[in-house]
Amino acid sequence: MGATVTVRLDPELAGVAPLWRGRLQPIGQVGSLVTLPQGPVRLLASVTLVGISELAGALPPVDVVQTGDRWLRLQLLGEVDAVGRFQRGVTSYPGLDDPVHFAEPELFARVYPPHSTSHVRIGRLAANPDVPLALEARRLVTRHSVVVGSTGAGKTSTVASLLQKFVREGWESANIVVIDPHGEYISAVRDLASVRSVTGDGANALRVPYWALPATDILTALTGGASTNATLVNRFIELVAEQRRQYADACGWLSDSSTVTADTPIPFDLHEVWHKLDYDNNATVTKKSGGTDCVIDSGDPRSLKPAKFTPHGPGGTPPMQGPLYGRFGTVPGHIRWRMRDPRFAFFLKPDSQTLDHDPFIEVLDEWLGGEKPLSVLDFSGVPSEAADLAIGVVLRLLFELCLRSTPEVGVGRHRPVLVVMEEAHRFLAEGSTVRVARDSVNRIAREGRKYGIGMMLVSQRPSELPETAFSQAGTVIAMRLTNSADQSRVRSGLPDTLVGLAEALPSLRTGEALIAGEAIALPSRVMIDAPHPAPHAADPGLEGWRGAPSIEGLQNALAKWRGLETEE
Repeated sequence: MGATVTVRLDPELAGVAPLWRGRLQPIGQVGSLVTLPQGPVRLLASVTLVGISELAGALPPVDVVQTGDRWLRLQLLGEVDAVGRFQRGVTSYPGLDDPVHFAEPELFARVYPPHSTSHVRIGRLAANPDVPLALEARRLVTRHSVVVGSTGAGKTSTVASLLQKFVREGWESANIVVIDPHGEYISAVRDLASVRSVTGDGANALRVPYWALPATDILTALTGGASTNATLVNRFIELVAEQRRQYADACGWLSDSSTVTADTPIPFDLHEVWHKLDYDNNATVTKKSGGTDCVIDSGDPRSLKPAKFTPHGPGGTPPMQGPLYGRFGTVPGHIRWRMRDPRFAFFLKPDSQTLDHDPFIEVLDEWLGGEKPLSVLDFSGVPSEAADLAIGVVLRLLFELCLRSTPEVGVGRHRPVLVVMEEAHRFLAEGSTVRVARDSVNRIAREGRKYGIGMMLVSQRPSELPETAFSQAGTVIAMRLTNSADQSRVRSGLPDTLVGLAEALPSLRTGEALIAGEAIALPSRVMIDAPHPAPHAADPGLEGWRGAPSIEGLQNALAKWRGLETEE
């Protein structure tokens, strides 16, 4: 990027803002740009630090307070040649006593390209509001980004503004998927997006089918982290493969079931898999070899009713324990409990009853928004464990889709997918129990650029984001941060020569951001354009405190909590 230099501020300009073409020009402000003429070339530098030199020697007894020289620490960023073309990096360096000037407005137009077919507008330069600022869309989308800031700093508004600009500035066929855990984005993009919710009904329901995952991932999701063994895993894989082949033989859109494996993303009957697993785990037989099962009640897979057997006899007397008796521990019970849990109903739809067409096409089309350029997947009101599972499944399957798409057509390399994950720290922290979301994000961070799927992680706790994902972010949009650990994480994502700019993080205004990385020509402090309409992210009001107390709405809240419907 260049080198760091120190310059002395003219004493007559210290603490003043001269008038230049009718506008005040602040001198020595952190984040402002200056130029250093080098013949026909002008070097461009950013102010990263300001200070006052220490006075040397004893001071005479005078009434006037004396101070040392004011100085500025500059980071050389690039150069503008004789014909006005800007390029990053420098070919020559300034010498001692070379002059330094503030950057005039005409120079900004050469450095910061306007929004166009390749750039999406995000706001205005904080040091010069007359200068609009746009980000290079391709690098922003495909090389990942993070938007971080404390609560109330304006993260959600920043992302909503970018989403609106993408659609309204010509990207009508975008593939942007927003993971929204609080339902905040719906009001900002309702007319531009397809909105589906885990708790929605009918056409508004978000479906995250279990059968689209490999068998081992399904088992992990269903057990919730419970311990498993090789015998259990192998039996589960065997049963899933068997059920997938049965579906392939019965459906009308697959012609060859011989190539179907336990990991082929086609529907199968999970109820049957659970029933056989539980059956094997509890079966007793009349004798060890060649005996018949001692079944009292065969149970019912569809209603998740387990089979019942005559208890095994003591001391090796009949009935005997079956060959797999007790080998699966409590795992079949875990699976049954999760399948009955209304919070995980989204995971069991659509089921294996669809035989005349491929249901996976419908699901993926719903996730990608159909004919809409934006898709909001609303996970509000869903417990963290269930949301972790659902989000992880969505991310994993979108990556697999992009991985297998051709460069000439379809989503991925032909039409890249941008996944925006709000409250990313909530699902990606080390303490996550399911870890499906965390593992999926790390994989997209490492390999997504090659296959046309990018991420935008939005978080108020960057220190809790996975190191792999954060280090792969090509663009950092950092808003006000007051926590020292979070500030340190942002500094770690910046080049060493730009760490001084991060010192301004605690003092940024609401809606102001420090942007650095591949999508922007130069690291800059930017005032973000406000979105219209705004997202539903404001703090709750206190008007209700002035009215009469009421328990209205408790019944509906409890019904949601329990996953049940109430009678109107």
